[in-house]
Amino acid sequence: MELQSQRIIMQDDTPQKTIEARELKVIEAVRQSGMARFSRSGNVLFACGYDAVIRRWDISEGTPKELEPLQGHHGWVTSLGVHPESDLLFSVDSWGQLGARDYAGETPAEVWKVEQAHDGWIRSLVLSNDGNLIATGGRDRMLRVWSSTDGNLLHELVGHEEEIYSIAIHPHGKSVVSGDLKGNVKHWNLETGQCDRETRFEKMYFYDRIQDVAGLQTLLSIDEGKTLLCAGAEPTRAGRAFGIPTIYWIDWESLETKKTLNLGPDKDGYIFDMSWHPDGFLMLVTCGPPGASRFLLQRLDDEMPFYENKKMYNCHSLAFHAATKRIVVSATNQNSQGNGTVLDKAGNYLGNSSPLHLFELANV
Repeated sequence: MELQSQRIIMQDDTPQKTIEARELKVIEAVRQSGMARFSRSGNVLFACGYDAVIRRWDISEGTPKELEPLQGHHGWVTSLGVHPESDLLFSVDSWGQLGARDYAGETPAEVWKVEQAHDGWIRSLVLSNDGNLIATGGRDRMLRVWSSTDGNLLHELVGHEEEIYSIAIHPHGKSVVSGDLKGNVKHWNLETGQCDRETRFEKMYFYDRIQDVAGLQTLLSIDEGKTLLCAGAEPTRAGRAFGIPTIYWIDWESLETKKTLNLGPDKDGYIFDMSWHPDGFLMLVTCGPPGASRFLLQRLDDEMPFYENKKMYNCHSLAFHAATKRIVVSATNQNSQGNGTVLDKAGNYLGNSSPLHLFELANV
């Protein structure tokens, strides 16, 4: 893979550094997945997807070793969360299940499970910074907050009229922000259970010929909770993933927009996942029409990314492990179509897969 880098100035005005993203390995032949995450130690990779299982790989040594997959879900496993201080993995699925597993050892044990945490598809799962709270939301338009210790329901927040796509918990653990299909963002006070304020990003919603297109895909709290990043796209048409990759900088308390950044034309599609680097920049992936995809490193004060990788296809997930300085990007196999038109030499349609691309960030 061609490596690209550019000099950047860190937020604290330290001397310039050159940061390079080096691809270490690719884990091939992964069933089609929607998300990949690191374990707390960084030695294990998890990937979840359409086949109701969570796959695992030991990446502590040179060659990744696939471990026994985690079973127990009934539908598409849509989101994962890793506890920051213990070996607990949280997962949700399209049938409404929320569960916790202790992933230490060769055969992880189920700690607790809520079969009907939601009525149907759970789109988002996030953990508080201390790992004590889990927030979930999805198709039933309900926002719920749970205890990560035992799965007890702590808060049920009612007010969205559309399905919930993304959630962020403030670092102090006393408030939550949620975003829905039509770009409505609500700020919830967990002490009162009330929505303190709300706003709408109208350009993050598009409707055409009975098709709703959601642009708001991910929310992230940064700057010690002062700033909320609202990311996804400003959709331009229905049917295919055409949209302008967009990030809004939002004041957490007021939900007022401080800045808007468009990262390319509409063919570049959506920001589907992102993570914050402690040196002061974003790591994110975009995905547009079939094949169009980018892995970017972006400073908040810049108009353009200082690193861009276009070698992967249909990137849909990114995770960062700070201690090892590693990034994993879940993408899709080359020439994927999803309609059976691309065949192998024997005339067989092999289906799509999601290779996991493992990178390391390095100062040079």
